[in-house]
Amino acid sequence: GYGISLLPEIHIDYLYLLGMLNAKLLSEYIKKISTPFQQGYFALNRQYISQLPIRTIDFTNPAEKAQHDKMVSLVEAMLALHKELGRVGNSPHAQERIERQIQVTDREIDALVYALYGLSAEEIKIVEGKE
Repeated sequence: GYGISLLPEIHIDYLYLLGMLNAKLLSEYIKKISTPFQQGYFALNRQYISQLPIRTIDFTNPAEKAQHDKMVSLVEAMLALHKELGRVGNSPHAQERIERQIQVTDREIDALVYALYGLSAEEIKIVEGKE
């Protein structure tokens, strides 16, 4: 396993970074630069992770700080939803409800990442595979 440490001059929250790393945009990017393995896995070595263009935040800019804080909030919600999913047991109705909430939260994270990188509607279609 690998760990990721932020440089001292980088002041983003680790939950912000977690949201970025799990967003569709950076997942697709890593597939383009990484080595594929059997069964659809990709190498996530330092040489690939270090190439990811993680969007930094200007905390003096209120709009950017709000985007950072929104990402942290969404990731906290996602983590809570996954924890809740593990607790509901064999209740199909509860599982389905939580899985729908997870999908909605995932789409919100992706939309926020697209906004952070300033992607156009056409670029989003390419990332989403809907071109």
